[in-house]
Amino acid sequence: MSRRPTKRVRGILTAMAMCLAAFDACGEEAAPLRAHCMEASSTPHGGYDLPRLLDIAQCLSPETREAWEHTRQAELAVDVVRSSYAPQVSLEAVGGFQRTPLPIPTNLISRGYFTSDTREFIPSLSVKWLLFDFGRRAGVEATARANHAAAEVAYNGVQQRLVFSVTRAYFDYQSSREQLLAADEAVKAAQTIQDATEAQRRNGRATVVAAAQAERQTAMSRLNQVKANGAVRTAYASLIAAIGLSADTQLTVSETKDQALPALPAESIDHYVQKALAGRPDVRAAEEKVKAAEGEVQSAHAAYRPIVSFAGNYYQNIGALSTDGSPYYSINKPGGAVFLNFELPLFDGGSRSAHLSIAQSQVQAAEDQLEHVRDGVAQEVVKAYNDLRTSREAYTEAQAYSHAASVAYEAALDAYQHGVGTYTDLANDEALMAQSQAALASASADAQIAWVGLALATGDIHVTP
Repeated sequence: MSRRPTKRVRGILTAMAMCLAAFDACGEEAAPLRAHCMEASSTPHGGYDLPRLLDIAQCLSPETREAWEHTRQAELAVDVVRSSYAPQVSLEAVGGFQRTPLPIPTNLISRGYFTSDTREFIPSLSVKWLLFDFGRRAGVEATARANHAAAEVAYNGVQQRLVFSVTRAYFDYQSSREQLLAADEAVKAAQTIQDATEAQRRNGRATVVAAAQAERQTAMSRLNQVKANGAVRTAYASLIAAIGLSADTQLTVSETKDQALPALPAESIDHYVQKALAGRPDVRAAEEKVKAAEGEVQSAHAAYRPIVSFAGNYYQNIGALSTDGSPYYSINKPGGAVFLNFELPLFDGGSRSAHLSIAQSQVQAAEDQLEHVRDGVAQEVVKAYNDLRTSREAYTEAQAYSHAASVAYEAALDAYQHGVGTYTDLANDEALMAQSQAALASASADAQIAWVGLALATGDIHVTP
């Protein structure tokens, strides 16, 4: 049984998926797209929402662009290996002059030698083709393909981590703004209590001490308001940094009003763990590294087997020959050669054995790394799963706490204004109401972050429409 995400959450994750797909274009045309993302005049109506901020972050992140280039390099490495299966054809040419003294019997020439002058220009077409290597290239190709697959999933992992980082900073910023609103409400409530206390004192129903305490409560509320303002500025700076913008960038970030919260996990922890082990980028990358190491072993084994290759050459001999100053005799005739080469290494001083041992050790290391990654993934999923349950349940309780605190404050204020309540009760209820509103704002952000955290932990930080 699968859980259907809420409309708000589906919108966020759909935007994430669109950003991940759209970054391919950013890798091809990074400069124009970055300029498009950063147009000062393109601020959307109502400010930047999370999908728009994710779009900007994808275009600006140097880590994502670096991962993209690593993926391209790995893909080109596969093409290099594949090219080794094709014949290598080259056009060559050599030309020059050579004077060569050569021996000759003295009964022909008394001095016992003659001098040959040669002028030659020989263009040629050469073909080399490795026909059989009994697994060498196959192992290299398997390694290259595995490294390419690992680079691709690592690229996806970098994108997912960036999406999570920006999303977390976004909801932290929204939480700080909501806590500032709660602080503003606390100041208003404290001022209301102070006004009521002053009125009670004028009517002889409150002491000077109570009036001073009310004034103190208002001052404390204003101090908390200043701190909440500072927290908003800090959260905004963190959001800007997560996106990759300069610290002095001014963006209008849209507010998240009445957004739906994610529901409790609908499946068991084991379901999410298995999903993560099957699809998480770091797990898949570790699996591909094992395959890459196995390809090295295959190549190392193949080094003990023979190599069969073909070589051919077709040339045109354009030259002239002169002997002891005689007139030049010229030639302009084609020639050629065809060879089938067989090579079997017999002794190399232990080089092949050492390479094989290294490759086998790399396989073991890659398998150990894979096991380590799987253990870490399982732990992360369990933590993310529990964090989501805890934060969602905490939000439910925070709602009840906020409602009860507001009702209690209103009742205490009414009683105090009618002279049947004490200032101490009213001040306590006001403080608890402010605390409950801040707790509700924090619980809302925690639930959103925990839901995306579970998506990141399972490698499912996208949604299929």
